[in-house]
Amino acid sequence: MDWTNAITLAGVFLGAATAAYVGYSKRWPAAKPDHPVLTGIGIGYGDKEQQERLIVEVRGCRLALEVLADRRTEEMEDMHKALLERLDRREEQEAQRPRRQPPRRR
Repeated sequence: MDWTNAITLAGVFLGAATAAYVGYSKRWPAAKPDHPVLTGIGIGYGDKEQQERLIVEVRGCRLALEVLADRRTEEMEDMHKALLERLDRREEQEAQRPRRQPPRRR
């Protein structure tokens, strides 16, 4: 084994071990109080204010998805038109070319 490969493997192992130690020993922040809103509403423990906030957020997501879907649809239509034009041009070029006869089999 080359020294280069040995040093590379040692560096990868040491880096992974360091990352694992830092991830294990670091104190991560506690969950935000907004997280239980979705689970509470799904189970039925959410209050009126939480439900209204959820409805507003879901409406915003729906509108964003509708805009994205419209944009994607327009892009797809443009792509289809471009492909059809390329196919039409190719068919015209092939119609103008003289046809070669296939080689004979003996």
